[in-house]
Amino acid sequence: MKVNGKSKFEIWAQLCVSRTCINEIHSFFRSEYKVEPEYLIQNLHLTIYHARRPMQNLSELRQNCNLSIDTLDTRFMVLAPGGENPRPDIIQEKQKIGIRIKKSSNFRNVIEQYRDSLIEHETPHLLGNRKPSIRTRNAFGARNFQPHIAIIKSGNGIVTDLSEIGDNFRDFVQEIKFDKFIIHKTQNF
Repeated sequence: MKVNGKSKFEIWAQLCVSRTCINEIHSFFRSEYKVEPEYLIQNLHLTIYHARRPMQNLSELRQNCNLSIDTLDTRFMVLAPGGENPRPDIIQEKQKIGIRIKKSSNFRNVIEQYRDSLIEHETPHLLGNRKPSIRTRNAFGARNFQPHIAIIKSGNGIVTDLSEIGDNFRDFVQEIKFDKFIIHKTQNF
């Protein structure tokens, strides 16, 4: 059911970036690129799974974890369709900017284990006419699953080439640490 064009019910499963690591990432953007604090996303996370329907036998969860990814396994991207590669029709300083996890990264196996445990709750009734999620495709939301962390809000004014930012970032931040896995549900009225 939708209210004002938005889904009435949503489930989010996320790996949360540790507060120490968030501070390090924010410090990088403030010191190296003079990004104002209001453009830095505060609660950094990697979304593992998103659904727009209630799922049977899936409860809210908040559990500690101790995971990390080497930043050599990441690349910066504009968070827009096709934003992995520079495109003249995407004005990056007006878009959100994030870090994507490379397809060749071993950390993708960790993501897929979490994701598989959620995909198994997709039933034919829940999906309706949708194709079920798989490791690279979502049943709900964006069609292609691209694990990423949104870092900077739109309107940030960054015009520097994202490849250059990524190289500098990987020198400044060697790993991204995750300390919680959460599943939470929202209901819009």
